[in-house]
Amino acid sequence: MDLKIIEDFKNLILDHGLPETDVVLFGVICPYCGKHDRIRQLEAPQELAGALDENVLHRYRAMWNLLSREDQGMAVCKFCHNIMAFADDSFRVETLY
Repeated sequence: MDLKIIEDFKNLILDHGLPETDVVLFGVICPYCGKHDRIRQLEAPQELAGALDENVLHRYRAMWNLLSREDQGMAVCKFCHNIMAFADDSFRVETLY
């Protein structure tokens, strides 16, 4: 996985205060820092239509498509700010790199 794309996506998320919904995914453990009370699910690009500038949404969608795994979605740790991908429907997450 290209670390530059991951870093750019992380910066885009931080710069725009994403995710917009602040719901904790209890039981999900960050594979980077081990926190379990700071994980937030990122919105899919189609959920952000109208909420982001069109250019920002285009960048978000492009990076989402490169990083997400088979429509499983992604999450971010609000403690270490790392992005992770859902491995399956059981809310198990994996690192992107």
